[in-house]
Amino acid sequence: MAGVVGGMGTFVAGRVANLLSRLDLRWFVWLAAISNAALVPFFVAFFLIQDIKTALFVYLVPAFFAGFCFAPTLAMIQSLVRPEMRSIAAAVLLFVLNIIGLGFGPQGVGIVSDLLATDYGKESLRYSLMIFSLINIWSAAHYFLAAKTLKTDVEEAKI
Repeated sequence: MAGVVGGMGTFVAGRVANLLSRLDLRWFVWLAAISNAALVPFFVAFFLIQDIKTALFVYLVPAFFAGFCFAPTLAMIQSLVRPEMRSIAAAVLLFVLNIIGLGFGPQGVGIVSDLLATDYGKESLRYSLMIFSLINIWSAAHYFLAAKTLKTDVEEAKI
Protein backbone atom coordinates (compact mmCIF):
# COMPACT_ATOMS: atom_id res chain seq x y z
CA MET A 1 0.00 0.00 0.00
CA ALA A 2 2.79 2.43 0.88
CA GLY A 3 4.39 1.86 -2.54
CA VAL A 4 1.16 2.77 -4.32
CA VAL A 5 0.75 5.87 -2.14
CA GLY A 6 4.39 6.83 -2.77
CA GLY A 7 3.92 6.41 -6.52
CA MET A 8 0.85 8.61 -6.36
CA GLY A 9 2.93 11.20 -4.50
CA THR A 10 5.56 11.20 -7.21
CA PHE A 11 2.92 11.60 -9.92
CA VAL A 12 1.10 14.40 -8.08
CA ALA A 13 4.38 16.18 -7.34
CA GLY A 14 5.32 16.13 -11.02
CA ARG A 15 1.99 17.65 -12.00
CA VAL A 16 2.08 20.27 -9.23
CA ALA A 17 5.72 21.15 -9.97
CA ASN A 18 4.92 21.65 -13.66
CA LEU A 19 2.03 23.97 -12.81
CA LEU A 20 3.90 25.99 -10.18
CA SER A 21 7.12 26.22 -12.20
CA ARG A 22 5.23 28.32 -14.74
CA LEU A 23 5.09 30.99 -12.03
CA ASP A 24 8.66 30.51 -10.87
CA LEU A 25 11.20 27.87 -11.89
CA ARG A 26 12.34 27.58 -8.28
CA TRP A 27 9.15 25.71 -7.42
CA PHE A 28 10.93 22.56 -8.56
CA VAL A 29 13.24 22.80 -5.56
CA TRP A 30 10.82 24.57 -3.23
CA LEU A 31 8.26 21.78 -3.61
CA ALA A 32 10.88 19.15 -2.81
CA ALA A 33 12.11 21.17 0.17
CA ILE A 34 8.65 21.77 1.61
CA SER A 35 7.62 18.14 1.22
CA ASN A 36 10.85 16.84 2.80
CA ALA A 37 10.47 19.14 5.79
CA ALA A 38 6.72 18.56 6.15
CA LEU A 39 6.95 14.79 6.32
CA VAL A 40 9.32 14.74 9.31
CA PRO A 41 6.62 15.23 12.00
CA PHE A 42 4.60 12.40 10.46
CA PHE A 43 7.64 10.12 10.46
CA VAL A 44 8.31 10.94 14.11
CA ALA A 45 4.66 10.32 14.99
CA PHE A 46 4.73 7.03 13.09
CA PHE A 47 7.70 5.80 15.09
CA LEU A 48 6.20 6.88 18.43
CA ILE A 49 2.66 5.55 17.99
CA GLN A 50 2.14 2.21 19.73
CA ASP A 51 -1.08 1.13 17.97
CA ILE A 52 -0.15 -0.60 14.71
CA LYS A 53 -3.30 0.39 12.79
CA THR A 54 -2.97 4.05 13.73
CA ALA A 55 0.75 3.98 12.95
CA LEU A 56 0.18 2.51 9.51
CA PHE A 57 -2.51 5.08 8.78
CA VAL A 58 -0.18 7.92 9.84
CA TYR A 59 2.60 6.40 7.71
CA LEU A 60 0.58 6.96 4.54
CA VAL A 61 1.25 10.72 4.82
CA PRO A 62 5.07 10.49 4.73
CA ALA A 63 4.84 7.68 2.17
CA PHE A 64 2.93 10.06 -0.12
CA PHE A 65 5.21 13.05 0.46
CA ALA A 66 8.47 11.07 0.41
CA GLY A 67 7.93 10.58 -3.32
CA PHE A 68 7.36 14.30 -3.83
CA CYS A 69 11.02 15.08 -4.36
CA PHE A 70 11.67 12.60 -7.19
CA ALA A 71 9.78 14.11 -10.11
CA PRO A 72 10.81 17.74 -9.45
CA THR A 73 14.42 16.70 -8.79
CA LEU A 74 14.67 14.72 -12.02
CA ALA A 75 13.07 17.59 -13.95
CA MET A 76 15.45 20.08 -12.35
CA ILE A 77 18.47 17.92 -13.15
CA GLN A 78 17.35 17.71 -16.78
CA SER A 79 17.16 21.50 -17.02
CA LEU A 80 20.64 21.98 -15.53
CA VAL A 81 22.53 20.09 -18.24
CA ARG A 82 22.73 20.25 -22.00
CA PRO A 83 20.40 17.86 -23.87
CA GLU A 84 23.22 15.48 -24.79
CA MET A 85 24.08 15.06 -21.08
CA ARG A 86 20.57 14.41 -19.71
CA SER A 87 20.72 10.63 -19.62
CA ILE A 88 24.10 10.70 -17.88
CA ALA A 89 22.87 13.30 -15.37
CA ALA A 90 19.82 11.18 -14.52
CA ALA A 91 21.97 8.06 -14.22
CA VAL A 92 24.46 9.78 -11.91
CA LEU A 93 21.63 11.13 -9.74
CA LEU A 94 20.00 7.71 -9.41
CA PHE A 95 23.37 6.06 -8.78
CA VAL A 96 24.21 8.47 -5.95
CA LEU A 97 20.73 8.18 -4.44
CA ASN A 98 21.00 4.40 -4.44
CA ILE A 99 24.56 4.28 -3.12
CA ILE A 100 23.75 6.61 -0.25
CA GLY A 101 20.17 5.56 0.44
CA LEU A 102 20.43 1.83 -0.13
CA GLY A 103 24.14 1.46 0.62
CA PHE A 104 24.83 3.57 3.67
CA GLY A 105 21.27 4.00 4.95
CA PRO A 106 20.57 0.46 6.21
CA GLN A 107 24.12 0.13 7.54
CA GLY A 108 23.84 3.44 9.40
CA VAL A 109 20.45 2.55 10.86
CA GLY A 110 21.84 -0.77 12.08
CA ILE A 111 24.89 0.82 13.66
CA VAL A 112 22.85 3.46 15.49
CA SER A 113 20.33 0.82 16.56
CA ASP A 114 23.15 -1.26 18.03
CA LEU A 115 24.49 1.81 19.85
CA LEU A 116 21.03 2.54 21.29
CA ALA A 117 20.33 -1.08 22.24
CA THR A 118 21.90 -0.80 25.71
CA ASP A 119 19.47 1.98 26.65
CA TYR A 120 16.39 1.10 24.59
CA GLY A 121 16.60 -2.65 24.07
CA LYS A 122 14.31 -3.95 21.34
CA GLU A 123 12.99 -0.40 20.78
CA SER A 124 16.41 0.76 19.58
CA LEU A 125 15.54 0.13 15.92
CA ARG A 126 12.46 2.36 16.23
CA TYR A 127 14.56 5.23 17.57
CA SER A 128 17.33 4.70 15.06
CA LEU A 129 14.86 4.92 12.19
CA MET A 130 13.33 8.03 13.75
CA ILE A 131 16.77 9.65 14.00
CA PHE A 132 17.50 8.87 10.36
CA SER A 133 14.15 10.33 9.29
CA LEU A 134 15.46 13.69 10.52
CA ILE A 135 17.88 13.69 7.56
CA ASN A 136 14.91 15.01 5.58
CA ILE A 137 15.36 18.37 7.34
CA TRP A 138 18.96 18.52 6.11
CA SER A 139 17.76 17.58 2.64
CA ALA A 140 15.11 20.31 2.71
CA ALA A 141 17.74 22.88 3.67
CA HIS A 142 19.84 21.94 0.65
CA TYR A 143 16.86 22.19 -1.68
CA PHE A 144 16.18 25.69 -0.32
CA LEU A 145 19.84 26.57 -0.86
CA ALA A 146 19.63 25.28 -4.43
CA ALA A 147 16.75 27.68 -5.08
CA LYS A 148 19.09 30.64 -4.61
CA THR A 149 21.01 29.96 -7.80
CA LEU A 150 18.63 27.78 -9.80
CA LYS A 151 17.54 30.47 -12.28
CA THR A 152 21.09 31.47 -13.18
CA ASP A 153 22.25 27.85 -13.24
CA VAL A 154 19.53 26.94 -15.73
CA GLU A 155 20.41 29.95 -17.91
CA GLU A 156 24.09 28.98 -17.89
CA ALA A 157 23.21 25.42 -18.88
CA LYS A 158 21.45 26.70 -22.01
CA ILE A 159 24.66 28.29 -23.27
